[in-house]
Amino acid sequence: MVDYAPKQHREIKMKITILNGSPEPSSFDHYLRELKSALETINHQVTQIDLRELPLKYCIGCFDCWVKTPGLCDADDVSQEMDRAVINSEFTLWAAPLKMGFPSVLLKMAFDKHLPLIHPYMLVDQNEAHHLKRYETYPRVGLLVEKETDTNAKDLRILTDIFSRTALNFKSKLEFLETIDLPAEDLARKILEKRKGPHLFQRRLEPVQGAQIAPPQKITVFNGSPRGKKGNTPIMLAEFMKGFGREYEIHHLIRVKEIEDQVQAFEEAECIWFGFPLYTDAMPGVVKNFIEALEPLRGRENNPPIGFLVQSGFPEGLHSRYVERYLARLADRLGSPYLGTIVKGNGEGTRVMPPEATSGLFENLQNLGAAFAKNGELDSVILMEIAKPERYPLILNPIFQLYLRLPIAHGYFDRMLHENDAFERRDDTPFVE
Repeated sequence: MVDYAPKQHREIKMKITILNGSPEPSSFDHYLRELKSALETINHQVTQIDLRELPLKYCIGCFDCWVKTPGLCDADDVSQEMDRAVINSEFTLWAAPLKMGFPSVLLKMAFDKHLPLIHPYMLVDQNEAHHLKRYETYPRVGLLVEKETDTNAKDLRILTDIFSRTALNFKSKLEFLETIDLPAEDLARKILEKRKGPHLFQRRLEPVQGAQIAPPQKITVFNGSPRGKKGNTPIMLAEFMKGFGREYEIHHLIRVKEIEDQVQAFEEAECIWFGFPLYTDAMPGVVKNFIEALEPLRGRENNPPIGFLVQSGFPEGLHSRYVERYLARLADRLGSPYLGTIVKGNGEGTRVMPPEATSGLFENLQNLGAAFAKNGELDSVILMEIAKPERYPLILNPIFQLYLRLPIAHGYFDRMLHENDAFERRDDTPFVE
């Protein structure tokens, strides 16, 4: 093997973790073996975790890793060992084949289980609200994918944006997105050479315009909340459907054993509405699992039109604009008219808010549903009202930063920490080595 390593790297032993999200042995695994060999030959320590061999569980949004056992997912021991390897590495490579335009559900499940590595509390970063770090240092990260036959430059741009945002919330920076078309030795060089420059995501994305259709008589709703009926998402979906005022049926994607029935419901639907909370800047694992199950329907004639609702715990709507680009492309991939995405920030507390705190949101959702029933399209004015604030003006940044330092800003999670006798352990770092 050619000794391509720069001289300054020859005496450095870097800890590198590879999360392999390939669902089965394939040429993707062969590529990773070549990459691992290239790095180990020049004395770097590489830990590869084949996610298909781990009995990972779906994240169910319980927040226990924040408010009961801070820093630990106590429901999933195997994810603890994965998180330990990741947080103690200097570079983590996220690696998976693309499935329906997005890395495999295995890798998405792994991302969701990184939640214990950050804090529930927030701070201002890049002039936006983001999570506070739990650990002093985090690994540099990169994304490696295997393209599908229809993968294009737009798909890769969308993924670069999403995973650059994921890295930002992971208190790191996405160094690259590469495909296995790049020789393994060239990828090894990219891993070893730290990239300079800003984050890779595009700034100030605008909403994607939805299509107009003949108003449907019935909507089939898919609730992607990992909490099922107890989430914030089904509450918002119900208000939209209340305004729609016609027949609808709802399926809860957390019921993964019902996936065949759910796919059949998609096939038979007149119109579809997906709703889910933002999870590591994309969809929850249970939603990705369902999306992959729709692959046989890709390009089928007369697939139903699809609309979406994405709500997040971040106060600004802009955080969901990146996955919105993926959702519009997903509709296109399925051959379904894209109806638009309802974006709502600051949605986490909806289920526990008093009526006076949710009345404005619920009224807007009902009006949006009523307008859709009448005109077959989402009203852009109401959409923007629901998404407010899309972003905070720069002039308000000092005020926003000050607010986030006040106890009131942490009250939601502090209350739960106190109830669980875990407040004194809120800053625990269980994986420090």
